[in-house]
Amino acid sequence: MMVLSYDELIMKQETELDALTSFYKLLANESRLAILLALRDGEDNVAGICGQTGLSQTLVSHQLAALRCSDVVRSRRDGRRTFYSLADKHIDIIVGFALDHLAEKEVHHE
Repeated sequence: MMVLSYDELIMKQETELDALTSFYKLLANESRLAILLALRDGEDNVAGICGQTGLSQTLVSHQLAALRCSDVVRSRRDGRRTFYSLADKHIDIIVGFALDHLAEKEVHHE
């Protein structure tokens, strides 16, 4: 077992905090969240995501690029089209837990 010094532990925690902050900043965007909600139903291409979200093709493409670079979504080529999906089950779980939390708050406020 490796023992970290106090300084190494603090640096590791700051690095984790920075990464977590960046991750939540990425999710703190209405267009990106709309795309993630659409992809919870399964993979889709840009046109399909536009249809589900009402967002423009340019905006969807731009946001998908940001999500893909951060490993939140994956892309798969099929001929001339590219299909997108959530990168893994963790993304679906994070979005699902947030929705559950909001639904729970609504029940308690009624």
